[in-house]
Amino acid sequence: MALVSVVIATYNRASMVQQTIRAALEQSRPPDEIVVSDDASTDETPAVLDALAAAHPQVRVFRRATNSGGVGNWNDAVKHSCGDFIALCSDDDRFLPDHLEASLAYLERRLDTGLVRSGFVDVLERPGLRTIEPRRLRSKTPLVIRRGDLVPYMTRYYDWAVHPSTIVMRRGVWSSAGEFNPAYQLTDTDWFVRVAERFPVALLARYGVYNRRHAGNWSNRLGSARMQREIFEIVEAAIERLYAAQPMRRALRRAVWRANVRMRLALTLGQRFRSGHADAACALWHGLLRDTGQRAPDWIERQGERIIRRWCGDCDAQPSVTPL
Repeated sequence: MALVSVVIATYNRASMVQQTIRAALEQSRPPDEIVVSDDASTDETPAVLDALAAAHPQVRVFRRATNSGGVGNWNDAVKHSCGDFIALCSDDDRFLPDHLEASLAYLERRLDTGLVRSGFVDVLERPGLRTIEPRRLRSKTPLVIRRGDLVPYMTRYYDWAVHPSTIVMRRGVWSSAGEFNPAYQLTDTDWFVRVAERFPVALLARYGVYNRRHAGNWSNRLGSARMQREIFEIVEAAIERLYAAQPMRRALRRAVWRANVRMRLALTLGQRFRSGHADAACALWHGLLRDTGQRAPDWIERQGERIIRRWCGDCDAQPSVTPL
């Protein structure tokens, strides 16, 4: 029987990672190992991990001597795993009980598919309030993306093109596509694009994980602007690779892609404006004017930033369900 590894990278999230590991242990198809790599945490995370490893032999804990900033820790975690199949999970998310069973069943039936993902359920956490909001599933049947479908898919599903905590893959996918690239904060999207250029990937028509939205999310701070800029760069590079021999088609794909990015930046700016995240909103405003192949006059950017900061100064910043 094929071996299954759950891989978790963590840093300073003692209570959350404990829930993440317990959800993996309670799967209807239990993993053969749960590999946790600690990125030199300074809170109670090491003690929590030691206790779980002592109680559950399948939990294997590794620690970095210095903090990697995140991406290196993920690469280390995967390196330490031994399974034929690898399931990723962020340290603030949790698998639904049958996530591994359903994902593996699909991969075992469809031998040409390299990787599967699932839909997810948002858990929005505010002081004194916890709201569960399932994201609308994108299809009623598995949505298979092949090389020729990649750019249209990224254009249509720009927000959350892939949720890393829902990924279950064959080990050969990681070997072929390579590690996460530390040049990107949004490294899972860059990696997913590289995978989809090589293997069919499937989005299952089901929910796989609880996605926690809380004040500590990177995307609620400056993450949104950086994510948008990186997605723009990632897909622009993919367009160049995929349509290198088709200049007319490349130009059309790029024009559609850039128009889509500008629209998404404007929508996210409105979201961050309403939620009171001034720094993120200003960074998005800058991105809209500078990072999509166009350049507006400096005075427009300065005036817009003044308006944003004046408005957001009167708001209490809240976590948002929408990261992009």
